[in-house]
Amino acid sequence: MVKSSSTETLPKSFYITTLGCPKNTVDSMSMHQSLLKEGLLPANDPEASDFHLINTCTFIQDATKETIQTILDSIDLKKKSNQKLVVVGCFAERAGKEISDDLPEVDLHFGTGKYDQAGDILKKTFPLDFKEVKEFNEDILERLTLSSGIENYSKPYSYVKISDGCNRGCHFCIIPNLRGKFQDSSEESVLNETRKAIAAGAKEICLVSQDTVFYGKDTDKLLHLIESVSEVKGLEILRLLYLYPDKKTEKLLDLYGKIDKIAPYLESPLQHVSKSVLKSMNRTGEYSYFKSLFEKARSVKPDLEIRTSFILGFPGETKDDVDEIIRFIQDVKPEKVNLFPYSPQDGTKGALLEGKLKDKEISKRVNLVRDAYLEVLKDVHQARVGRTYDAIVDEVTEEGATVRRLQDAPEIDEVVFVENKSLRVGQRGKVRVDSFFELDMAGTWVN
Repeated sequence: MVKSSSTETLPKSFYITTLGCPKNTVDSMSMHQSLLKEGLLPANDPEASDFHLINTCTFIQDATKETIQTILDSIDLKKKSNQKLVVVGCFAERAGKEISDDLPEVDLHFGTGKYDQAGDILKKTFPLDFKEVKEFNEDILERLTLSSGIENYSKPYSYVKISDGCNRGCHFCIIPNLRGKFQDSSEESVLNETRKAIAAGAKEICLVSQDTVFYGKDTDKLLHLIESVSEVKGLEILRLLYLYPDKKTEKLLDLYGKIDKIAPYLESPLQHVSKSVLKSMNRTGEYSYFKSLFEKARSVKPDLEIRTSFILGFPGETKDDVDEIIRFIQDVKPEKVNLFPYSPQDGTKGALLEGKLKDKEISKRVNLVRDAYLEVLKDVHQARVGRTYDAIVDEVTEEGATVRRLQDAPEIDEVVFVENKSLRVGQRGKVRVDSFFELDMAGTWVN
């Protein structure tokens, strides 16, 4: 890793700040590769970089607020140096004119779909900052690509994107406006990215997209892709993310019982269970179907845990609709629940609907559902205490280790804190859960 230098002998450096979900992490990795190819080297932190790139998110109102605050904080940082500030991704796609008009401190911005061109874009925009470095060749690039400490490669897991964009047209979602129509990656591309991540040290591969089950527009193609990825040498854990709750996911679940490497984990965002609200959202399904889907998931994979999400306060939602979500949580007991207050997004059909609720009422509904979920979670946690789970070590510090059960996805789910400094990052074994906090757990490494 290098620090920023103004000398003629060293190449310029960059740092990427990634906001939002794991899909953005994959895009940041693509930018990282592109910047390396143009001779830039990664810095240890934003302060040490010549180019600070912010990969933004604007999926919901809170994400937009975080993006704007991060940009403002980075502008303050830039004032102390000669750093170039570059804003990339969804927020740049959506608010490019506003960035140009209101944030002159931002040196460059570009939207989605150009992540793998980042190096070339910067080189053309700032030609004086790019110098020919004779020592920089493909061998050095390969070593840098596979070394620890670069973006995602210092972790025992890696995300591999299998597609981008979405055709669903959910009325609350701005993603198709920003990312475009669904486009899947070729199977060979997915396999190459998987091999590269494993060569860099990853043991777990998380397949991500906006709509995983839409891959190939043919479930058989998705099944073949998953089987092919599972056979890549060195892969130990395969995690499937963003599975839309429909018949394709039902068919996909059959693989869970056949491929041991697939993690005992189902992430399927329901967004609601009321049939009328789902129809208004332009989504399919209802309470009884979702219940049967989750029952099937638990039957095909021992100890599987479920992650889902709900949007509260969509226009026209009634208190009875909220009660239906609460009943569903109490009945089905999904182990992980994420709650979003609805915020209208310009350019979506949801923003044009009548029956909008006040923010105060939406917050009240979110809190009601959260309270119901936390009561369920207490019982879930109690059932975990004393049990031993297959696990992987994500981090080791002077205080101990952060361990993750295979039932938990990296970065978004619970972890188990273990007072054992002798463990190694990426080590596989078993952890016993001894106690719990509101979300995370404490335990003992037993293997």
